[in-house]
Amino acid sequence: MKKVILSFLSVLFFIGFPFSQEQSKNIDSLLVALKNAKEDTLKVNLYHDISKHFIINEIDTVPHFSQKGIALAQQLGFKKGEMTNLNVLGNYYENKTDYEKALETYDKALNIAKEINSTEGFAMLYNNIGMVHIRQGKYDVALPLMFDALKAEEQLRNQKGISQSYNNIGVIYFYQQNFNRATEYFEKSLAMEEKIGEPAAIKQAVNNLGVIYDYLKNYPKAIEQYQKAFQLNASQNDKREMATNLHNIAVAYYNMEEFSKSEDYHNRSLEIREEIGDTNGIALAYFNYGELLRKNNRLYEAKLYYENGLQIAQENDLLKVKQQIYGAFSALYEQQNNHKLANEFLYKFIAVKDSILNRENNEIIAEVETKYQTEKNEKELLESRAVIAENELKIGRKNTLIYGTSALALLLAILGYLLYQQQKLKNKQLQKENELKEALNQIATQNKLQEQRLRISRDLHDNIGAQLTFIISTLDSIKYGFKLQNDKLGEKIQSVSNFTSNTIFELRDTIWAMNKTQITFEDLNARISNFIEKARESTEKTAFNFNISEGLIDKYQFTSIEGMNIYRVIQESVHNALKYADAHNISVKIKDQNQKISIIIHDDGNGFDLENASFGNGLNNIRKRAREIKAIVEIASSPQNGTKITLDVMKHPFQVDKKAS
Repeated sequence: MKKVILSFLSVLFFIGFPFSQEQSKNIDSLLVALKNAKEDTLKVNLYHDISKHFIINEIDTVPHFSQKGIALAQQLGFKKGEMTNLNVLGNYYENKTDYEKALETYDKALNIAKEINSTEGFAMLYNNIGMVHIRQGKYDVALPLMFDALKAEEQLRNQKGISQSYNNIGVIYFYQQNFNRATEYFEKSLAMEEKIGEPAAIKQAVNNLGVIYDYLKNYPKAIEQYQKAFQLNASQNDKREMATNLHNIAVAYYNMEEFSKSEDYHNRSLEIREEIGDTNGIALAYFNYGELLRKNNRLYEAKLYYENGLQIAQENDLLKVKQQIYGAFSALYEQQNNHKLANEFLYKFIAVKDSILNRENNEIIAEVETKYQTEKNEKELLESRAVIAENELKIGRKNTLIYGTSALALLLAILGYLLYQQQKLKNKQLQKENELKEALNQIATQNKLQEQRLRISRDLHDNIGAQLTFIISTLDSIKYGFKLQNDKLGEKIQSVSNFTSNTIFELRDTIWAMNKTQITFEDLNARISNFIEKARESTEKTAFNFNISEGLIDKYQFTSIEGMNIYRVIQESVHNALKYADAHNISVKIKDQNQKISIIIHDDGNGFDLENASFGNGLNNIRKRAREIKAIVEIASSPQNGTKITLDVMKHPFQVDKKAS
């Protein structure tokens, strides 16, 4: 979703400056023309053109010229000139986020457009008023205004304006969750832009379509649009955008569960970023792909991507990326119920956030000082030019007053800016404290849940375990205390006693898993060894062999659910071999197989026919437990080779060394 939001913000920024694509005139020539112009409509238009130039380069200068243009237009009764200067003044307020004044100014201009019936004015002003409402999230108000702008552009037969109106209407429909209509208007905008042949606008329209198809989970069409954008960027050798397109394709293929293609496009994106030295982009690519894996509960793989991204961020002092990855690590360990590590990474996240805040504060202070000197010089120059243009004879008398007023205004602005930043820093600090409190509350909640788990496991052990033991004792008393004449009754009592004993063992295994958030190979090794030792004691004719590959014990760990299911599969397999196979040898081997961990249970018993066998609860339970942990189980059996059950638990698909937490 993050990708979608960013894409449409860029669209809004683009349409917020409807005149930004016009070729800028030389400002010096415009000021010279203004100086020599008579008090007529030409001078009104010059004020408008100069204001348009400065809204891009020196926005705070805009009101000086646009208000003079408005005043002169009113004096001359030049309605069109008054309308255009009001419009550019509205642009100024809009870009200063003073939406109330922006709407007030645009409404004045719109009333003039209605008075003189200006189709150009309608196209321009309905669009700009609609834009303000979009920025305020008032999409129901903005939509009819954008359609009015489209009607005006169609009357003018302005293909560029029509295309932009289609695009803007599509944006509104997107935010209203009306994705079919949004797609329809984005497609219209793209078709129009392809006729016009402007590459930048075509790329924007293609990306919009890609994003919305992605959002609608129509991944093949999304990939088609991203590939179009890639080709356009490749023709312009824009490698940074090419890398972004490849990353978007990788995400789409991942969502289609075509993981091989996803990894291929992800790696191609990384190669381009490495080629252009975009270390920030590389680190973010690892982070974003890790987030994708984490949200799909592929936590081990996500952790490896985070570690790669974090290493690059640390080597290149990318504080904001480090902050994001620390936050992601905290969320990952929270999913694993590892509250200690989750808390550690939360504190790292907060520490980096504070570091960024301090650095930004220092940069703001330095920027204010630089800006003070720069703006002072530029302001003096601009005021000088404006005064020369209006009246060259008054320069000597008014310079001192202008400079003093400008310096005082600038000083007041700087003081206001510093006060604003100070308040902003306080607000950020309060927000940080609230985040910390919330995190500590979550940790306390998790601790309470852990305490409840321990209490439940103790209750199971102390109460239910004791009761089951009492049942066994009672059955033994009945069996040996009374001389039972009925052999079948004695066998039945023994069967119930044996079942109860097995239930106690199952209960102990369950309590063992409940008391752990993670199960290491060392835990699993001890549990399996204990089980096999008991199995060895139960029979004299069967030999057992249990082996774990060197290094596995210290290298990997499982969640309690994974560990319990692996243990149950081994237990069920050995039990079946003892009960049905008449085996002389049973082996349990656990191997490290690069991308997977293989658990192999093999007996040399009489086997069974896989094609004709009816799978009982034992084999079905093995398959069910494998599915629960997303593992692969294979069962091979024959009278000559006995039965071999292989359980493959997948690891990360790449060969990566494990780093210490």
